[in-house]
Amino acid sequence: MRGNVLLVLMLLILFPSACQASEENDLWLLLSSYEDIGITMKDLAFFLATHGFDAQPAPDQSNVIVKLKVGKEVYLTPNGASPRLADLWMTPPTAKTGPVQVISSDAIRINDTYNMTDNAEFIKKISRYTMFPVTPLGMCYDGSQKLDSTYRDFGYKVIFLYNPSEFDSQGHIWVAVQDKDHPNTWLAVDSYYGVMKEPEYYSAPYSFDEFQYLDAINPQWRLA
Repeated sequence: MRGNVLLVLMLLILFPSACQASEENDLWLLLSSYEDIGITMKDLAFFLATHGFDAQPAPDQSNVIVKLKVGKEVYLTPNGASPRLADLWMTPPTAKTGPVQVISSDAIRINDTYNMTDNAEFIKKISRYTMFPVTPLGMCYDGSQKLDSTYRDFGYKVIFLYNPSEFDSQGHIWVAVQDKDHPNTWLAVDSYYGVMKEPEYYSAPYSFDEFQYLDAINPQWRLA
């Protein structure tokens, strides 16, 4: 008899949390069943309300508050292009304090000019490390990466110089190799034409040390 009483007491204790878990699971299933890149806080709250949830945008519009039947509140924030409609939070998410810088301020240099080396021996060495053209004309993106890899393997410091694309062209990218004996001088190299002495190859709208930074400069267009 005593065992039966204990069993009943345990069920009474566990039953509310089981109901709560079920409602939270139902909410998560609903969120997982849809996606909407542009959904707003207001739209999300309305969507949840039409599916039977007590949902309201927070007063500061930072999240959507869903009040569960057991009295507990959970919090949702639209997650853009990520899977599901929103992220689920146990406590109110921290308010955003502004943009977070993900690229250091000196990683991409704007409108810099580089001094051309006049070291004949250095120019001769750089010209002999590879055969030109490295890649076919028009494939300067691939060619500049190959030059970067080649010269770095020989222990040289390399930077990329980039004249950005316009709407109807991809722009042009080439490299500059630092003269080890004269640290403040460089030799520009085009992956198709080879060593370049023309002044325009020693200045560019953008220059950077790693090819990955090109993605931060080139717009990625989307069509409506």
